[in-house]
Amino acid sequence: MIAEALEHEDGIKFNGINVTNLRYADDAVLVANSRKKLQKMLDKLNIACKIYGMALIVAKTKVMIVSNSKQEKCDILFDNSILEQVSHYKYLGSWITEDARCEEEIRTRIGMAKAAFWQNKEVMRGNIRFCTKMKILNCYVFSVLNYGCESWTWNKAMCKKVNAFEMWCYRRLLKISWRDKITNEEVLRRVHAKLHFVRDMRKRKLEYAGHVLRGSSGESHLYLLEGKISGKRARGRPRRTWMNDIIDWTGIHTYGEIKRVAEDRNRWKTIVVNLLLEDDK
Repeated sequence: MIAEALEHEDGIKFNGINVTNLRYADDAVLVANSRKKLQKMLDKLNIACKIYGMALIVAKTKVMIVSNSKQEKCDILFDNSILEQVSHYKYLGSWITEDARCEEEIRTRIGMAKAAFWQNKEVMRGNIRFCTKMKILNCYVFSVLNYGCESWTWNKAMCKKVNAFEMWCYRRLLKISWRDKITNEEVLRRVHAKLHFVRDMRKRKLEYAGHVLRGSSGESHLYLLEGKISGKRARGRPRRTWMNDIIDWTGIHTYGEIKRVAEDRNRWKTIVVNLLLEDDK
């Protein structure tokens, strides 16, 4: 239905490849580079829905402008009603923001992980073996935090926030009060562990990058990763991108070389393992 409605519409072009929508099950996102085009796409989709006996839910349909500059108002009409314009929305469990950054998503994940910790505090702070508490922590708390981490773009501030949360969990497990003057090194010695959460998420992102670069996830991922968007780039220093993390962690300085290395599955696994060994030193 969506393919028929948007077949001849112009969305956003990546290296000449036209992308009009992103879909997963019944969650769909329409993309366009102008308000006029987006309005036309929505109108045609609305007509197609009625033909197939379906309907769009106005209350769950939002509009957002993704840009680095100051946001403008974008009035999109649907059945004579103006759709709500938002600065962020949740898609497939992750927050998508109008500035296309990951900071809000990471902060939200940390908050959700803290809530998961308190939900299980009676077990993790109870009279059970400490190794069991660590397993519960990894299963019920850290798994909440690392959801979708393969898509994050990291910076030093975000790494510090995640490391601080990991230390917070260890201190709660050991029942250390904030008034106790105990260093982080002493806490890690007591739990017989190192700060590993950022390292684990790097591993997951590198493994996912190898999967995408080999083309195992389909052509659409490569189109979005490799394609150049038509138009002029904004003035100022270029923002850090998802691929900059891969370049910095692997020490390979060009995208073409990274892609050739990733096509060799065993060689890419060796790079990931060596990176983890360096972090453990």
